[in-house]
Amino acid sequence: MIELKSVRKKYGRRKVLQDVTFTADKGKITCLIGINGVGKSTVLKAIMGLTPIDSGSILIDGKPVGKHIYEHIAYVPDNITMPPNMSVGDSIQFMKDFYASWNDERAEEMLEFFKLKRVDRIAELSKGNTAKLNLLHGVSLDVDYVLMDEPFSGIDIFSREQIASVFTSKLVEDRGVIITTHEINDIEHLIDEVVLLDNGAVKLQFNCEDMRMEEGKSVMDVMREVYHG
Repeated sequence: MIELKSVRKKYGRRKVLQDVTFTADKGKITCLIGINGVGKSTVLKAIMGLTPIDSGSILIDGKPVGKHIYEHIAYVPDNITMPPNMSVGDSIQFMKDFYASWNDERAEEMLEFFKLKRVDRIAELSKGNTAKLNLLHGVSLDVDYVLMDEPFSGIDIFSREQIASVFTSKLVEDRGVIITTHEINDIEHLIDEVVLLDNGAVKLQFNCEDMRMEEGKSVMDVMREVYHG
């Protein structure tokens, strides 16, 4: 389980995170939602230890964030971090050399599924294929948790469908996934838990199926109520 307890973060006078508290369980897909600037990406970076927090605590399976977490968690940022002149194959080899938890068999399976060519240079890939390669880098690690920041941003509907299908496959089963996205309609049927942020604070955390069954509301319905009354 990933636990955030009363996490706060300020940039100057701006309060980016205000007493953020929520949990994300292994084996479930937890989605952070909210309008731009509410702190979703900051939460992911804080969990990864990339953004230091001012107060509060973040625990991964009961242990505080530290160097050890990189053996248990993968981070898929909103933009690929590999050099653009690197080929797809070279980027995979880099990951294999750098991470002891790299799963070559899973990488090959995703390479074939996404129909990516090893010889293609990252700079020449379409936005959709770049997003697929970025996801491949994260999901091919044998880790307990995967964090994904806007994996559907700016890509065509067919690429979104192909990436969304990964969430229903054995590639992510039994792992904990935390995802941020504006494309709620594409993956609402895949999400287990929702954490709704507003002005750096958690407004609601709810189970999607319970919300549908008990109140007849979709995730978008809940968002409209929070932001538009």
